[in-house]
Amino acid sequence: MKDLIAKQLYQPAVVLPLLLLTRLMVSLDFNLAQVMFVVVLKGSQHVWHVALRYTVARQRNHAAAKHLPCNNCC
Repeated sequence: MKDLIAKQLYQPAVVLPLLLLTRLMVSLDFNLAQVMFVVVLKGSQHVWHVALRYTVARQRNHAAAKHLPCNNCC
């Protein structure tokens, strides 16, 4: 069991978020209200960028579909 835990703790998907959270907490003097504010703000920025990227890609696909020539021409 200890080997399993040790292997899982060294995975980048586990270690990197913990290091980022620790660095954020140290920079904000362990103030949990500020840490939560920053986390929520960063999360909302990521959601906004994903939604914007999805919308732009959808508009480009829709615009590209309008300019396709039809098969019944000449």
